[in-house]
Amino acid sequence: MNYLGVVQRSIFTIRSIRNSSNITIPSLIDSYPIEATIFEPPPSSSSSSNSIYVVISEATGNRRQFYFPFAKYLSEQHNLHVITYDYRGTHVRKPTEWTLVEHWARRDCAGVISYCFEKYKQVVHIGHSLGGNMHALLPPFINEKISRILLISSANSYLMYHKWNLSFPKTCFLLYVIREPLHWLYGYYPIRTVFRTGVDMPTNIIREWARWSLYRQCFVDKHGQMLTDGFNSVKCPILAINFADDEFYTRQAFDIFTKQFNQSSNIQTKHLPKGGHFNFFKENQSLKLWQEAVQFIKYGHTKNLFDVNK
Repeated sequence: MNYLGVVQRSIFTIRSIRNSSNITIPSLIDSYPIEATIFEPPPSSSSSSNSIYVVISEATGNRRQFYFPFAKYLSEQHNLHVITYDYRGTHVRKPTEWTLVEHWARRDCAGVISYCFEKYKQVVHIGHSLGGNMHALLPPFINEKISRILLISSANSYLMYHKWNLSFPKTCFLLYVIREPLHWLYGYYPIRTVFRTGVDMPTNIIREWARWSLYRQCFVDKHGQMLTDGFNSVKCPILAINFADDEFYTRQAFDIFTKQFNQSSNIQTKHLPKGGHFNFFKENQSLKLWQEAVQFIKYGHTKNLFDVNK
């Protein structure tokens, strides 16, 4: 075990707690309590950035603590209000049959974004992987009000758009082979309990994702028809960042997803050489990327950002 790494993470968590506060936010429709952490700018700060609320939506299998370094950077270095949150049913070790990805989007994510709109008019949404996929499912009246969207490693997860590497058979095994036996044993999807990775979550989340991954359009209703209202309701600028060494998805998977936002006022895609699927949010690897991404988050700038030849 890397004891030094454990100590460093513990110290960082303590420091983060001092500069943040935990709250619960009611979801839309059913007012389910969503666990969230808010990072506020220093009290002495005064900037136009103070009028911007940044929402970070997590990838499948992540917890909101994973995004604390980036949230802390945005709040302390750039005077932004930042909120991270967990979807319902994650790391809850009990059956929750009713939970679907649509609940995460149309209730949980929508509830958090609505909460931020009550505070400030400008809300910037940062979606990591599944967090970016939320826009395909969010209610149109939510999508229409967002000021800017930053997508990090968000893709169309159709199986044929996955990379055919060692991660591919593992993904198929988890989605289609072991899912139901694990549910029969535990009553939920115990990815953390059994494999010591990710977070435990409701089985229906994985069932729905497994079904979508069989469709080229990915986001489809129960009849197999593509869900288009979410894509069509996004009008704001989008910056999509993805990486050539992503462990799971091909460049095609990223491009197809972003092109579906055909009503956006401006879509910019940055394909970068190194960053994997998760490393953007790790401070020791991505500080330079953060410094550039914040130009889009605060001002909507995309020109000359992430130029690998600079």
